[in-house]
Amino acid sequence: MNGLNNKTDCADDFLILADLYKLPTREIWNEMKEQDLLKRLEASIKDHYNIALSLEEVLPENYAEFQELYRNSIGSTQTAAALPIESLYKPWTQDETCTLPFARDKGYVLGDSALHINYLLEKLKIEIPVELQSMPDHLAILLELLAYFIEHAPEHFIAEYMDDHFDWLDEFESQLSAATEHLFYQRLTRLLIGTVKAYRTNYL
Repeated sequence: MNGLNNKTDCADDFLILADLYKLPTREIWNEMKEQDLLKRLEASIKDHYNIALSLEEVLPENYAEFQELYRNSIGSTQTAAALPIESLYKPWTQDETCTLPFARDKGYVLGDSALHINYLLEKLKIEIPVELQSMPDHLAILLELLAYFIEHAPEHFIAEYMDDHFDWLDEFESQLSAATEHLFYQRLTRLLIGTVKAYRTNYL
C-alpha cells in the first residue's frame, strides 16, 4: 500500500460501497444528488484501481423509486430478491460432524461465514444494527469490516479475510440479473467485484 492517505482513501471507498447495499436513507440519497457522492466514488475507484463504471447513469429517478428498487432487488425475503448475505451462497457448514439434513446445502442464513463474522465482531467489540444482527455476513457488514481491516490489520490478514468472505460475489451478481432488470445493483456489484480483485492484486 502506498502511504497512509491511499489506505484511508481505499477504506473510504469500501465504506461508501457498504452504504449502497443498505436500505437507502434520505441522507444517502441527498449525498448522491446534492454532494456528488457517486461521482466522487467513481473517480476514486478509477484513480486507485483503473476501473471505470458509472453508477449515476443508472440511479433511479427519485428517492421513492430507489427504496422500491432496494426492496425488490436485494432487500426483501418476500420477493425473488437476491439477498446479499454470504451464507446463502455457500454450503451451510463445512463441519463434517454436523448431522443436520441441510448441513451441506446452500440457501440458509447463519452458516459458517456468519459465525466467523460474529466471532470477529465480538473480538473487536463492534456492534451492528439490530436489523442486521440475524445476518452478520450481510455484504454491508463485510465491507465495513474490510474498511476497518485496511486501516488496522496486517496485509496478510486482509488478504485472508478477502479470500474467505468475498468469493461468492459472482454468484450473487448472477442472481441479481434474475431478480431485476434494473441495472443499478448489477452495476454496483460489478464495480465491487472489480474493486475487490484489484485491491487484492495491487495492494496485498
